[in-house]
Amino acid sequence: MDKLTHKYRMDNLTPDELKDLRGKINDMSDDELEAVIYDDWMNEDIQADSVDAIKMSRIKNSIDSRINRAKSKPSYIFRIIQIAAAILLPIFIVSTFYLYRENNQMLSDEMTVATGKGERASIVLPDGTEVTLNYESKIVYTPKVYNKQERKIRFDGEGYFKVSKDRKHPFVIDAKGLQVNVLGTVFNLSARSNDLTAELILEEGSVRLLSVMTGKNVLLKPNQKATLDYHTGTIIVENSPVAGDAAAWRKGDLVFRNEKLEIVLKTLEDNYDYQIKIDCEKCLEDIFTGTLPISDINEVLEVLEKSYHLKATVKGKEILLQKER
Repeated sequence: MDKLTHKYRMDNLTPDELKDLRGKINDMSDDELEAVIYDDWMNEDIQADSVDAIKMSRIKNSIDSRINRAKSKPSYIFRIIQIAAAILLPIFIVSTFYLYRENNQMLSDEMTVATGKGERASIVLPDGTEVTLNYESKIVYTPKVYNKQERKIRFDGEGYFKVSKDRKHPFVIDAKGLQVNVLGTVFNLSARSNDLTAELILEEGSVRLLSVMTGKNVLLKPNQKATLDYHTGTIIVENSPVAGDAAAWRKGDLVFRNEKLEIVLKTLEDNYDYQIKIDCEKCLEDIFTGTLPISDINEVLEVLEKSYHLKATVKGKEILLQKER
């Protein structure tokens, strides 16, 4: 390989040798090719006279004409330019290789946007689709292929989607046990891998929801809710006249309608990153209907205290709810 690269540098390769060199380079990995270039750069003797003096003369004349300098000691200038070209050429080759490698790596890498407990974030995807992420949610996509044939993302958590219309490039969401296909629409999707069910509530447009387990799919219309059972793969569709409640968290509210207190407390734990304990087991079966803020834990505790005659005690990141005595 060293002999071939040296002959290539000196422009002495035969057609068969050039074919052999191309084959060896094509079989190399990026790391192996990098090592060869680097070794050639570091160990090869610099042949300043390998740079065409005529070409150097043209370069010099162009420089002189731009800066209006008279020609002086041309042979000395030629020699400097030849040496500089011989030194900078391998540096340019190596630098170009590194830039190519870094850019290719950047384009092939996945892009991830995630939130933790109590966090929310809004992002705009390359096609203009707007996504608001609720707590502990994650979107993953690959910029290199996104919007080429389709707009595909992986998703876990809860998010509010405003999908840009593009009939040529369907918007596809892959999540645990389900796939969502849309063209342009607005919906709230809750698909957490640690939950028992996933839920999609459609506000505008149309959405096709596929159960990976059963292979069955449903087409949703505005103000409809689809619930997927992760265990069975079945999908239940029902009308949802209060579709806006599902995404009320975007405006700073948590809306509950006839929910067990146990579910309410679990939702509060995830939103506020607190551990909530209650010494009233039967209270967990009580039904709660109302709106709670997502940014004021003291107001939340005040509502719970008055609704269930409880006393709240906060210690660090723990909340204890006790029956008033």
